[in-house]
Amino acid sequence: MLLRSPNPNSAGLLRLCRLQARGQTTCSQRDTWDRPVLFLFGEGDGANELVPTADESTAASSVPAWWVKRATEVVGHLVEFPTLKQLILEFYGVSQAAVIAAPFVLNALSQMQDTYHAYQLDQGETEIPALVATVLDNTRRKFSVPPTVDGAHFHRLYAGSCLRLEILGVVYALAGRASQFGLGRPKNKLLSSHFARRMLAASDTALQTCRYLSPVNDLTLWVLHENLLLSTLVLSHSSSVTWHRLGELATCIFELGLHRDPDERTDLPDFLLESRRRLLAAVYQLDKSIATFLGRPPRISWRHSGCRLPLDISDEALTGSRELAQRSVTAEGWSCHAVYQRSAWIRLRFLISTFREEILELSLTKISENRDEQLRDVSRRSRQAWDLVPSHLHYTEDCWNTHQPISVKVMLIVSYLAFLYNEFLVQRLLALNSTEYSAALVDVSSTILSTVLTFGRQQEWVVDIHRDFIWTLLLYGFSSASVLLKALQMHASTNQLPSLYPRGILVRHLSVFISHLESMAGPGTANNAFFSRATRVFSRIMDEILAPEAVTATETPAVDSVADLDVSLFSDFEGVGLLDTMDFASVLDQVCISDSYLGRMQVSLLAFSNYLAIPM
Repeated sequence: MLLRSPNPNSAGLLRLCRLQARGQTTCSQRDTWDRPVLFLFGEGDGANELVPTADESTAASSVPAWWVKRATEVVGHLVEFPTLKQLILEFYGVSQAAVIAAPFVLNALSQMQDTYHAYQLDQGETEIPALVATVLDNTRRKFSVPPTVDGAHFHRLYAGSCLRLEILGVVYALAGRASQFGLGRPKNKLLSSHFARRMLAASDTALQTCRYLSPVNDLTLWVLHENLLLSTLVLSHSSSVTWHRLGELATCIFELGLHRDPDERTDLPDFLLESRRRLLAAVYQLDKSIATFLGRPPRISWRHSGCRLPLDISDEALTGSRELAQRSVTAEGWSCHAVYQRSAWIRLRFLISTFREEILELSLTKISENRDEQLRDVSRRSRQAWDLVPSHLHYTEDCWNTHQPISVKVMLIVSYLAFLYNEFLVQRLLALNSTEYSAALVDVSSTILSTVLTFGRQQEWVVDIHRDFIWTLLLYGFSSASVLLKALQMHASTNQLPSLYPRGILVRHLSVFISHLESMAGPGTANNAFFSRATRVFSRIMDEILAPEAVTATETPAVDSVADLDVSLFSDFEGVGLLDTMDFASVLDQVCISDSYLGRMQVSLLAFSNYLAIPM
């Protein structure tokens, strides 16, 4: 059945018929639709109208003019489809961190290309009104997934003649992120930034319109997730918009019940259940990362969830046989083969985040008498869980000598750093009421800094991992180096450090760290004042440690100790807010690093949001 809008454009209908002739399915008619009762506030007439009830007309003409205008804005961006397609194809070609399975997006792109040509969008916008009418009709229908549909044909429910606003929002957000990673044609930083902001605005508008037209569904979660990730790049993780978008995503996850596996009687297809598990695990990890960064309670608690981990299977397995996929994994859900695929990183990052949740709870709640014991228990169980992870997912320095893609190597090292940072947080909390740092804290800090510097020695600049190195240096290097400097200060008189690492090695690592800071402080670089000040502060402390007699009493010290770095270092940094954390490098861990494995990410850590002075 061909969907028609009132007074349809005949040319548009003919082109839709061509789509059907190519074997593309049309949307099934449904008698009723569940509609949320929402008030959305905006400018202009019709912005605050109540969502239509189920017995009202489903024709596009019944949609208030405000929302028709917004939908037209969203659909209008399809004139840029060649650029959108190129960006997303390149993104999925190299990404190890994408959450939505590739076939669900790439198959939809293929049908969007047919729509692009059918409506002659390559020749202008004259046919957009006809396409808008069809898209509005589709989006107003409740998105239901028949139990008989398979993953290979899932995209036909939201693309082609069933094209919906949700998938447009997903495509725009993905393209915006890809442009920030330096993919596609825009190589100019300003052009890339402008494009990403336009895609964020288009994705926002698509999301708002979908929330007005249709109940929350799986596609809503997709666009919320991708929109959130793009928001972190464009607006930063500290943005109020980002924080509220995370809350909206968590709420919708609970609304659809993704936090609990359905019973055996469910009629949801297996591929959709598996896709939901991937999304929940990814959002759970993102939630803990942002909670760590902002020092706020997490939104999603695992203690209130009962969903199984996603299987360590390929994206393509979601479009194939369930039995074949089940035979390819162990009883624990890991792949039977030592392969690197997106689901493996989702599982690994999720497992690391479960311990981060416990650490957050212990750090954000009132201190109990047995907190130290609880922290040590978290540390013990975290190491045990890491040991059970398949060995090929464990980072070793030897990985740099393999022929694995650079994106895999970056995922290995940042996952390892995230695991180490959990231990760092535990040991730092244990040391809060102590006058000295423990050997465990010094050792984990030494390991973190050594790992970061190993990353910096790599010379595979073809895909520009230099920017990923800057990320790890700032996110992990600052906190670990601060602890090591303070420890060296504490034991300057005895030269006896509570560490497995010799003092000379620590001094050498800190010197290399300072040299990296100095290299970022060159003239013309963004925030060079910040990096210059950071270099002076760390260098001054190192001088006091190595040759205290050379520092004259008449000189005014930059800082008295590493403890003073929290506020003073960031006074010159563009976009800084007051950091109130136990270390001034409050860490927004692996999520952003993993997504920036091409190294083109705009840093959004509160104090580092604009530091890169390189084309994006």
